[in-house]
This record gives sequence, structure tokens and C-alpha cells, in this order.
Amino acid sequence: MNIINRAASILLLLVFFLAFFQDSVHGRPLLLSMSRPKPDAAALFARWLVSQSSWGVLNTIASDMGGAPFGNVVSFSDGLPDKGRGIPYFYLTTLDPTARNALKDQRSSFTISEYAIGTCGKKDPENPSCAKITLVGMVVALTTLLLYTRDFVYFDAGVF
Repeated sequence: MNIINRAASILLLLVFFLAFFQDSVHGRPLLLSMSRPKPDAAALFARWLVSQSSWGVLNTIASDMGGAPFGNVVSFSDGLPDKGRGIPYFYLTTLDPTARNALKDQRSSFTISEYAIGTCGKKDPENPSCAKITLVGMVVALTTLLLYTRDFVYFDAGVF
């Protein structure tokens, strides 16, 4: 019985340590992921950053606010880690202004920071060596997208 109490205490202490002493929120675990490519290989680096990330800021145009930009933090997937196709997929609900905005005006941008995945070390997130990427395009409803591409299989595998 004493061993069980001691093990439970150690486990509780470990959970407390992990829960309250984190430096930042990170994306997918990097232990099984490919290493950070050199930033001068821009396309490879961009695909790597999208592949390793799990959230970013999706910016839409808010017609109910006179066409003002509206940014919202959202989770996304581009498939399994290191197997991404470079197309971010989002689960959005019309209860969220982001989805309502996108239904009225599909133009959007999506920003991801390397800082969120923990590969910038102790550098300031605004340090130029801590990469950021902004993807610009259209938000398209998945039902429409399925008519043109088979990438949903990659998205589905990355989310579930």
C-alpha cells in the first residue's frame, strides 16, 4: 500500500510539473518528425513549417464590420506529420465568425509561427530567425473541395 501511495505521489508531482512549468504551447511532438531544414531552402522550409504546426491565425474579411480584417486562432491539419500536402484543412462551424465570414467572402490568409512548435529555443518569437509564414488563398467548403481533389484522405488521417 505504501508503494502505491508513493507511486501516486510521484505521478501527481510529475503531472503538476509538466502542467505548470511549460515555457510555451507547442504543436505536434517533434520526436518522430523530420528535422528543421535550412531556411535558405524556402519551399522545403515552408512545407516543413506547415507540416509540423497544428494551429495558426486564419484571417477573413468581415462584411458585417465594413470589410475589416478578422483574425481567429484555429487548429488545422495538412495530413500526417511529414506527409503533408501543403494544403491546410480546418474544421469550422458557422457559430464562429470566421466560417460565416468565409461563406460571404472566400478570400483569406493563414499565418503560422515556428515559435509555436518549439524549435526557436529561447529566442523571442519576433526574432527574424524564428520563421513565420502567411499563406494567402480562398477558404473553400470541404464538400465543394471533394469534387476536385482527393486530399481529404490526407486531412482525415491527420486529424483522427
